[in-house]
Amino acid sequence: MKNLGNMKARFSGIHDLMKFRVTEILLISTAYDAYVLEEDGRLEEQIYHHFNDLNIPFIPRIHWVADEEEACEILQMRNIHLIITMSRASDMSSFDFETKIHEEYPEIPIVMLSYERMTPDMIARVRSVSCIDRVFQWSGDNKVLVAIIKYVEDKKNVEADSKLGVQAILLVEDSPAYYSQILPAIYTEILTQTRCLVLHAMNIKHGLLRVRLRPKILIAETYEEAMAIIVKYRYNLLGVISDVRFPKNGTLDPQAGFELSKIAKEMIPDLLFLLQSEERENGEKAKALDLAFLNKNSSNLLHHLRAYIFQNYGFGSFIFKYPDGRVIDEASDITNLERIIRDLPEESLYYHATRNDFSRWLRARAEIEVADRLRFVDTEQIRAASDIRAYILKVLNDYFQKYQFGLVLDFEGFSKKDRENAFIKLGTGSLGGKGRGVAFMNVMISKAQLADKYEDMKVKVPRSFVVGSDVFEKFIEENKLYAFLAENPSEAAIAQKFTETPLPTEITENLRVLTQYIKCPIAVRSSSILEDSRILPFAGIYHTYVAPNCHADLEIRLKQLEDAVKLVYASVFYAAPVQYARNADIRIEEEKMAVLIQELVGECYGEHYYPAISGVAQSYNFYPYDPLKPEDGTVSLALGLGKAIAEGEQVHRFSPTHPKLNPLVSSPEEYLKKSQHAFYAIDVQSCADVTMRADEDHIYKKLPIAQAHKEDALEYIGSTYSAENDCIYDNVHQAGPKLVTFAPILKYNRLPLGPIVKDLLRLGKESFGTDVEIEFAVNIPKDKSKPKEFNFLQIRPMVVGREAFEIKMDEPETSWCFSERTIGNGVYRDMQDIIVVDPDTFNLQESVQIASEIAELNQRLYQEGRRCILIGFGRMGTSDRWLGIPLAWEQMSQARIIVEVDRKNLRPEPSLGSHFFHNLTATHMGYFHIQYENPSAGMLDWDWLLSQPVLQQTKYVRLIRREEPFKAKIDGRSFRGIIGK
Repeated sequence: MKNLGNMKARFSGIHDLMKFRVTEILLISTAYDAYVLEEDGRLEEQIYHHFNDLNIPFIPRIHWVADEEEACEILQMRNIHLIITMSRASDMSSFDFETKIHEEYPEIPIVMLSYERMTPDMIARVRSVSCIDRVFQWSGDNKVLVAIIKYVEDKKNVEADSKLGVQAILLVEDSPAYYSQILPAIYTEILTQTRCLVLHAMNIKHGLLRVRLRPKILIAETYEEAMAIIVKYRYNLLGVISDVRFPKNGTLDPQAGFELSKIAKEMIPDLLFLLQSEERENGEKAKALDLAFLNKNSSNLLHHLRAYIFQNYGFGSFIFKYPDGRVIDEASDITNLERIIRDLPEESLYYHATRNDFSRWLRARAEIEVADRLRFVDTEQIRAASDIRAYILKVLNDYFQKYQFGLVLDFEGFSKKDRENAFIKLGTGSLGGKGRGVAFMNVMISKAQLADKYEDMKVKVPRSFVVGSDVFEKFIEENKLYAFLAENPSEAAIAQKFTETPLPTEITENLRVLTQYIKCPIAVRSSSILEDSRILPFAGIYHTYVAPNCHADLEIRLKQLEDAVKLVYASVFYAAPVQYARNADIRIEEEKMAVLIQELVGECYGEHYYPAISGVAQSYNFYPYDPLKPEDGTVSLALGLGKAIAEGEQVHRFSPTHPKLNPLVSSPEEYLKKSQHAFYAIDVQSCADVTMRADEDHIYKKLPIAQAHKEDALEYIGSTYSAENDCIYDNVHQAGPKLVTFAPILKYNRLPLGPIVKDLLRLGKESFGTDVEIEFAVNIPKDKSKPKEFNFLQIRPMVVGREAFEIKMDEPETSWCFSERTIGNGVYRDMQDIIVVDPDTFNLQESVQIASEIAELNQRLYQEGRRCILIGFGRMGTSDRWLGIPLAWEQMSQARIIVEVDRKNLRPEPSLGSHFFHNLTATHMGYFHIQYENPSAGMLDWDWLLSQPVLQQTKYVRLIRREEPFKAKIDGRSFRGIIGK
């Protein structure tokens, strides 16, 4: 873990923040009150959605009891963090029950929730009882319940968290009716803005830090209580929101708010102080004292309050103003902030510096260190605006130097910063899963000092740009595309409509600059907010396009790039992602699409453009053979573009721990047959003026290996087969057919490929806390004076599918299908259907037709809401029709178990590293591989299977259905699986 040291330093206090969490709640109420809260108020649902929105991994559990006996039982059994009592104050002469609980469990806060509009006498009676921490009023809005939970957490955490830089907002209000309305509004705005900041976080830890650094909300009901909080947290107080009339010295003081503001502002000159009052004259007095004011009688009070928080607490863009309020400019991020400060008029600079606006804005973005350095600028000592400007720019420059690698800049700032290492963002919104992963690893490669670790090989991320997810939403909504999509158009119609629809003007202009700046083909990749997540990878479900970017006319290059972006947007609504999301119980409407734009790695070899090596590496190997271990990982390599690997075609696989170990083949002739026989490239001449189409394959050209030899691209990766000697020579200088073996690298270490892959897998696994898959491309320049480049392209968490519990297996003799090469873990039930390719009529030449027939039967099952077992020959989901059945995801969406069966003349390796394989494991589908050459490791009883009742028969495929469901078991520990009769 030593490589993470620098990153840890930045997030050093994260685990010390918000240590106290309310996870168990005891609700004491009548049955009817509980019904109102649980059913009418949907308490559990509200709490769940709120916590889910913040990606907090636990949801509070509520235990309802009606009497003292039940309450005591729960308190003895559970570690309760909060007690909510719904006793009616008007019916109570004492709080005996609550007092008894408080005496026995003094550390558990007790909050009273009342339906009644409480009178001053009732409030006084509750306050006189020490067992009640706070009383709230229930008015039907269930947000008050979430506010109660967060208030209790904040009160418990504020003392410890304030030592780590967390700020606080003080609400001074003595009316439960008012603070029960105001507190939810404050929390709603704070948490909404926090979610916006999380979307811009560069990685998971940074996002969590921003959640945990949100301001704490504290409540005071009296002058003395408020002053105690102000004194104690004076260096952490972000603002005060105060009533004017509240108790002071035991009596109601109509001017207490003004007195409090005077003392507080003397102690904390830059303190944001907002007064609220029902008396209109107090507004005039507040204005005279230069205090913000809200009228409590306003019908829009809560709206105005949320607007005040947004505008003053540093969450939105930084608005540069003159002292008289005239707006000069605004900065959406730190890069723009620095740019504007350089030329900001002195009076504006001094105005914001004296108010600590810069510090407040940066602190909201979890940049505590730089915020603190800017907060304590002594404008009394440094009076010259030029000196203040120089100091602020120095602090910001130190920040940029510290985080320049992996810094996500907005597009306006990219020309001024390090173009080689910067990660540039166009528009606003999320980077998406793929973009965030690339940005994060860009940081980590620098922090781990991998960039220049290896001689003659530079490790880097290709120059990358992300179109933020907000651009997608704006594109869809402003052009009313949801109404068009509601008509269920075909994919072709969606693609046509989207490419005819203009992008937002500012994005078009940004893309115009990119086409001028980038001098090679451009990869345009999906980067949705759901993509590459720990739960569902959406691997290969969306489309990736290559814009040739080689035409002499700038407008043609721009049109190709624009259309590629819009076609990625269109792919969100195609059948495959819609069905994939439906299988995972996700609404595709929840999806938001960012777009990752990268320079396509490669060299021009004559008219063709491609990298020498593309690769996919996984830190976990599903199918190790002696001496390999699962944790050794596995790597798939291909000549040319990585499409060959993603589509499950014939490529070279090796273990990064044992790179010199030969593949499991019986002879050189078999090696020749099973090695890569074609590669993908871009023909830069023929596609210079191509019109981008929905079919992403139209831009690629598939070429024979002999073409790469002609273009001198095999020096580092090729070997030669000698038919005369029936042997393979590990160079390309012999006469004979050329093979892609990567022997010069893996056997003779001409490039440090294996060590680099091992370093990145280890770094990724440590950073993500789980097994990972990375994609990369190696460029070997024809100009020998230039360094060779290992380009990191993508990272995603792997869903390994090996669980902690062991499945009790039945004997193989009781099953009709058995395999020791499986993926998954668990018992799979409720499958009465089997879609099986008929072994008697199977013809590999008709694999496309077979895929179409499977899709027809799959559609029938989809309409009937049934899941099935799918059995076929060779690879399922491959794009190479000669390796198996080229199924798209939506054509097999109803399968819960997939069985790939070898035949004598069709024995490809499983599709490890392919997008299909990754999605299969992520959606918890079961997978069986029945090997031809190893019958003891698996079998399929064809006689029994084909004797089962056939519901529908096509030319090549059967749909079998029986009343009794099939049951499959897979043990992820032993890789053994059975399907019982």
